[in-house]
Amino acid sequence: MTSDNFFSNPDKRVFILKMENQVDRGALLSRYSRTSSLDIRELYKKEFQENPDRGKKFYERVFLEYGDESVAELISIQIGIQGISNIVTKLIEECRVGLSYLEKSSRYVSYEKKVDGKYLFLDFEKTGIAKKFEGEYNSLMEKLFEFYSYGIPIIKENLKTDFPLSSFQTEGEDSASKAYETAVRSRTLDDMRAILPSSTLTNMGISGNIRAFIHLIQKLDQSGIPEAKEISDLLYDELFSEFENLVKSARDPRYTKNHEPGIEQKETQSLSSTDGKGINSVDVTLTEYNKKQTSNIGNILCFSNPTYIGQNKKDIIDLIADERRSRRDKLPRAFEFINLTYRIVMNYGAFREFQRHRFMSILRKDITPEHGYYIPEYVSNNPDLSSRMKQLLDDVGKLYIHIRKDSGGKLAQYVLPYCTNYEILVNTNLRELAYFSELRSTPQSHPDLRETAIKMVGTFLDREPEFKPLFKFVDYGKYPLGRFFQEYRKEEKIKKL
Repeated sequence: MTSDNFFSNPDKRVFILKMENQVDRGALLSRYSRTSSLDIRELYKKEFQENPDRGKKFYERVFLEYGDESVAELISIQIGIQGISNIVTKLIEECRVGLSYLEKSSRYVSYEKKVDGKYLFLDFEKTGIAKKFEGEYNSLMEKLFEFYSYGIPIIKENLKTDFPLSSFQTEGEDSASKAYETAVRSRTLDDMRAILPSSTLTNMGISGNIRAFIHLIQKLDQSGIPEAKEISDLLYDELFSEFENLVKSARDPRYTKNHEPGIEQKETQSLSSTDGKGINSVDVTLTEYNKKQTSNIGNILCFSNPTYIGQNKKDIIDLIADERRSRRDKLPRAFEFINLTYRIVMNYGAFREFQRHRFMSILRKDITPEHGYYIPEYVSNNPDLSSRMKQLLDDVGKLYIHIRKDSGGKLAQYVLPYCTNYEILVNTNLRELAYFSELRSTPQSHPDLRETAIKMVGTFLDREPEFKPLFKFVDYGKYPLGRFFQEYRKEEKIKKL
């Protein structure tokens, strides 16, 4: 294999590295910082092509001599993690830099079926909860999944009664029928996922660089959650087998700190009742923003774009709004100079999606039932489903308290369902708020996340109405079957292929 096969072209200024060995790719790119060679393709011929261990030895020398971890960012890999709970996935996804995630969706994938005779929740022995709770844990998890399976056909039927296919005006009958079934199913799963416990198992893919994975391993090691430590060990073993010299620092005592379990969160004196009442929708409060920043944004915009000089702030805002043709036309970066802090209480299921917006800084605690539970509309409207769900939530609350007293709040989280209302603090900026709200208010977004996005915008515009033109693509409509028209367009495109 000639050197030409290792690059997408031999002589252009832009090229793709195609060698299979990721270590060689990273080592070769690292040479840009310390070589006078004008072309690393020539360098590859001289130093790497006939020396299969060149990349490995390079990294070993760099780490021994310089401890330069930045070169580890030049090696990107993809990792699959299967059978992981929705407690640890959220812990993993707190790592916002250097890693990208894709996770099994509870909105589109049903959890009705058992696998090997068991519903998909974390095995008790992996939770770290005291042995005496094993029977209660397994029994309650089974009941939550049984209710999930029980409610799905009921909600489907009720949705079809309230929103028949004939109420949607379309031309393609076959496409409309398929889109309708998908939309009904998606809305059903949106509502019924509320009862799934945090112990629900999922699969996730992670793409990222070695340095970020090292940080992830250390973070999981220090979490105080046995399942997270097990995932950390498995992740380290897999990476060590392929990239020994790069990842061994993840467990080097010189670069890691011993974990001392943090102080348990103060026991809540008065947990909310488990009758399903409480905050049955999203609660959003704009707790802090700087009036000087909104007042001065005109000057910031003029600095970044001198063509605005001489115009007042309102005219500049109107001009920027007029220039936007779709939500993909982002606001100018100057709007990142307006910082906003929110207190949000949303259900844990919605938080799982909210967390993916990595430009938002999120502070969160362990999940607790102190803010009550959210009961979805089509469960609440059905007396049978509502009664059953409230009884289950009462059982959840009792077991949570018992486990928390014995094994601590971190492990008690496993029994709490997605409908648990969850308090977080969010720091963001106006540019990101516009992007988030316009994306997450689209009809196909989860109703709870749509409500969050719309309320975040509303609480800001209540104080600063002159910025309203910038949020021109926020969708305030009502969409009980929000995925219908998107699915219909998809089916029509498929027909034309």
